[in-house]
Parts: sequence; structure tokens; C-alpha cells
Amino acid sequence: MSTGLSQPGLIEQLRSARWFGGKSRTIRGLEIVDRVQWTPEDELALVNVAYEQATPELYVLANRFPDASVARALLQQFDGATLRTQAGGSLRFCPTHVLKDIAADQTEPVSALRGEQSNTSVRFGNALILKLFRRVQFGPNPDVEIGRYLTEHTSFRGTPAVVGSLEYTSPDGRTASLALLQRFEANRGDAWTTTLRRLDDVVAGADPSESIDAMRRLARTTGELHVALSHGTGDFAAEPIDKSDIEQWHTAIVDELDHATEALRHRNIAVEHAELRKRADGIASLEGSKKTRHHGDYHLGQVLERPDGEFVIIDFEGEPARPLAQRREKRSPLRDVAGMLRSFDYARNTVIRGHASTDPSRVMDWYTAVREA
Repeated sequence: MSTGLSQPGLIEQLRSARWFGGKSRTIRGLEIVDRVQWTPEDELALVNVAYEQATPELYVLANRFPDASVARALLQQFDGATLRTQAGGSLRFCPTHVLKDIAADQTEPVSALRGEQSNTSVRFGNALILKLFRRVQFGPNPDVEIGRYLTEHTSFRGTPAVVGSLEYTSPDGRTASLALLQRFEANRGDAWTTTLRRLDDVVAGADPSESIDAMRRLARTTGELHVALSHGTGDFAAEPIDKSDIEQWHTAIVDELDHATEALRHRNIAVEHAELRKRADGIASLEGSKKTRHHGDYHLGQVLERPDGEFVIIDFEGEPARPLAQRREKRSPLRDVAGMLRSFDYARNTVIRGHASTDPSRVMDWYTAVREA
């Protein structure tokens, strides 16, 4: 059974939510396609949002999450509980072997995390993070899928261990991940923040070697991730890159280059289109090498720096705006490397702009060194 909705109050509730991605579109209507009393105090609903001129989207609504009492009740169900939904589907709490290592006295206090754009997360003391995916797409969620694989099938420990996931099965048998439970990683902040902090010190005259060494540690962790993702089977088996892959990727790169060139032209910004096109042609050299699962949205903001200076890679969800199937595609691991090099470029420019009256040569020397790290 589904219930049609058009109440302005619910529409406004969606529009005011940080995680709602349809704020700029005209909403034509809402429909609750399924619902379940997932704790004694709160109900979870799957709401289909229809737009005037865009593809409908499915969102998770839970009015009282991330209240602490609701979060505690959810955590208690990760021992394997299954709930039946109103429309005849199911909600399954699926633990990994890591759950047995979590002591109850480590999970307090419970607090909501702030600042997320597309999801809602709760922290349980220094033990766990529970992330609720607000936009639902049917099929394996890469954040859950890759996290579980790394936790259960590899020795890679440069990512938070997956403790469990919340899986929805619709009445017609389709599945979607609604939440991910992971170990909390104590950290100094994300690598974007710590890198800018070190670069500010470099501009002020500090020895850049400490910052360069940090990027070498990040490079090592990145390489270890890619090795772990290249030795699986099935959906995690490495495959040879063939000519059709090259053609598809080259077309996508050139299309994006053409679009960017045209957009910048309208802002009177010149682009060396021919030179960039020549660089794009270099992708042909990848034919015959391996394509694997990879991070998919890799930059300094997707990495946490532990107190000991080692790095932890987070958020394997990929670019949320892209279709799920696209985010699960195998690519060259160099795609992640390119994303991180671009992030170094952003960091360099951010610091140079922030110290406009200072000689940028020290930052440029740092940039050259970390690209080679």
C-alpha cells in the first residue's frame, strides 16, 4: 500500500533539509511508497519525490533521527534484527564480525555530526559512526560494498572498519542500503585541513619536509588501498582495460573538456584546448593495464589524519550526483591519483591566495615535491 501526499508542510520539510538535493527544482508531488516503525519512538518512511521536469528521486525521512534515544535504539538492533514494512518489504540490520568487539560502555555519549551535505550521521562515543543515506538508489551502495569487502576480505586497515549496514528490500525484491555503521576513527581533522595548516607554516618559514613526508604517507596508504582492491574476485576482480574502455573514457573526457572550454570562454578565460586535448589522447596508453574498483571521489577532504600521522580513507560512496551503476564501474586506479593531485593543486592555490603579499615560491616548491611523493 502507498499513500499519496501533497502537504505543503512535508514539502517544506524536505526543502529545508540540508541533505535534500532537489531544492532548485519544482516539486510536483510526494508519495510515501513504504514505511516502518524502526524504533519505538520513530518511523522511517521512503518518500518518492516527483519533479516538474526531472527524474523522480527516492528519499529517507525519519523525523526524530538523529535524536540520541532513537540512535541508541537503532544500535541495539544491529545484532541481526529484521523488521517488516507496511508495504510488505523488509528492513534488515546486517552486522559484520567487528560488532562483537564493540563494548557497550564505549558508545556514549551519542551526538549528531554537523556539516554533512547529503547524509545524516551520529557518533557513538569514541566507538562508532552511524551514517543514514538520505537519497535511496536500488542496488549495491559502493560505500557499504567496498567498506564490507575491505573489512571482511582484506588486511587493509587504512579505512574505518564496517560494523554493519541497514538493508531495505522492497515488496518486489529490489534492495538498497539505507545506513552504514563504522568504527569511529580518532583524528586531527581531514587531510585538507591539516595540509592547509602545514602549508601556512611553510609560508611562515617552517621546513616543508614534515608536510612532504605526510604526503608520502598518504601516497603509501593510497597505494595499499589500490592493491587491496585489485586482488578480489567477482565484482572486485581486476580486469584488463580494452579498446572499448579507452574509447568510452576518451569521449567522456573530450566532452567535458569541450563543455568547460565553452563555459570559460563566456567568462573571457582562455583555455589551451588543443594542448589539453593532446593530453586526453594519452589515455590510450592505459590499454592492456588493469581496471579495478576504486574510491571514485578521491581528494584531501576524503581522508582523515590519525593522531599518529597515518591516514584513513573514508566515503567510498563516489560522486553522489552520478548514477549508482556509474559509481560502481571499474576504472584505472590512476583516476584516484589524478583526483588527489587536483586536490594538491587546490590546496596550493588556496594558500597562495590567502598569502597574496608573500612570495609563493615556497608553496610552489612544496607542490612540486608532493606531486612526486
